[in-house]
Amino acid sequence: MRTTLLIAIFAFAITADAQVTTTLARRTISTTGTATVAATPDKANVDLGVTTQAVTAQDAAGQNANQVSSVLNAIRGVLGPNATIKTISYTLNATYNNSGVVVGYVASNIVDVTLTDLSLIGRTIDAGIGGGANRVQSISFGLQNPEPVQTQALKNAAAAALTQAKTIASGLGVSVGSVLQASQGGSISPPIAFGAAAAAATTPIEPGAIQVSASVSIVAEII
Repeated sequence: MRTTLLIAIFAFAITADAQVTTTLARRTISTTGTATVAATPDKANVDLGVTTQAVTAQDAAGQNANQVSSVLNAIRGVLGPNATIKTISYTLNATYNNSGVVVGYVASNIVDVTLTDLSLIGRTIDAGIGGGANRVQSISFGLQNPEPVQTQALKNAAAAALTQAKTIASGLGVSVGSVLQASQGGSISPPIAFGAAAAAATTPIEPGAIQVSASVSIVAEII
């Protein structure tokens, strides 16, 4: 992390009725503090897809619809009839040979499944594949309510910025007064899901931890 010091001294004169007034601007220190807070995910999104091929567009789409219906039924068998599932992508495209002649069609349908019980991720994937899914698009993790963790990260970053400003001021033989300006930034970095097909009955998935980062930049007065 890089800390910058800005000590600004400005003077200007205003002439009116033979009087000159000189004003000294505030001297300031600018610093940026960063902080990261780790949190355990309590939400996951699993994207599963079905891709089918056929000579005609109608057959490709029909086969895809039947296969996706089977996948959805299998997933609901694990998560219940009120499972949160939505289609996020559907395509139907022609395929061509080297001469540019249409030789068939490919239909693809990707559904997103939201889980709040992370122990069911592996079973959900296995059920989807067993039902006919032939593509695991992605697995992502998140927080149902990220605000408390984001707030803590911001508090830590703000405290770090102020501590740096006081440390710099102490080294210069001055003190820090009021904070004149403050700005924030931040990000949430979800963990990468690690899964593998194994001899076990359920595909193992390790969620890891979510890293919530924040940065706070301040401009503090020197007194």
